[in-house]
Amino acid sequence: MGLLETRWEAQHQGHRIVVFRNELTKGFSLEWDGEELARRRWSWIGLGTLAGTAEVDGEPVEVHVELDWGGDGLNGTCTITVGGQRVTASRVR
Repeated sequence: MGLLETRWEAQHQGHRIVVFRNELTKGFSLEWDGEELARRRWSWIGLGTLAGTAEVDGEPVEVHVELDWGGDGLNGTCTITVGGQRVTASRVR
């Protein structure tokens, strides 16, 4: 995990999705095109789920994020689904 933060980014139909985890508080957030959809202020080990609703082509869609064990260098894994469709996220920090 990053020293102070871990960040994953993804694209879905021209929209930018960012998941940010604060390594000090173990909280994490979900952003859609720069606007926060959901936030978890604290979790025991920085793992868990978040969900929010975004808009794609004028229609609301459910955005779901799951942070779990594993990943490259033990940074954890970030699984994002938009409207039930899995979106590939890359760890950028």
